Amino acid sequence: MTWSDRALASAAGMAQVRHQMCRIARGSRPTPRTHPAVALISEQRTQRRPLRRYRAWLSASQGAA
Repeated sequence: MTWSDRALASAAGMAQVRHQMCRIARGSRPTPRTHPAVALISEQRTQRRPLRRYRAWLSASQGAA
């Protein structure tokens, strides 16, 4: 599959690498056929809650200063 947006293709490729590294860290074998788009979407879903918490903390700390 070719991607027309190079930045998005790069982000998806990096998400795929992070997905494989997390699998290795858990003791699982890497799955080389993981699709980059699936890895990117999965990573975005995983980061949703921490990003919300960070934004809330950031706005609270800027309001207090």
